[in-house]
Amino acid sequence: MTNEEKKEYKTKLLEECKKYDHIDYDDDEDIVEIMLEATFEEMSELIPDFDPYNLTFRQRLLVFSFVKELYDNREKYQKDARSVTNAVSSMLLKEIYGGGRA
Repeated sequence: MTNEEKKEYKTKLLEECKKYDHIDYDDDEDIVEIMLEATFEEMSELIPDFDPYNLTFRQRLLVFSFVKELYDNREKYQKDARSVTNAVSSMLLKEIYGGGRA
């Protein structure tokens, strides 16, 4: 994938993320972009063979869910970054331990 294709991919993913997270304005786009990149970093450390440019459907939902969780609870995570919803935690654990892989 070329750098231009990667940039287009991330731009599209950012727009999908904002749509999923019901962020209808561009005021916080830079913050959402940072949250998206932080999510990629976190998932790269936790999920074997994680590739942000080749997301599975579950990984895509995890990315959107993590960003939504971070965005909606910005103040809460400043105090305790380990708090994540059960659904997101469950999906992440499945990805970490290879759930659903053939």
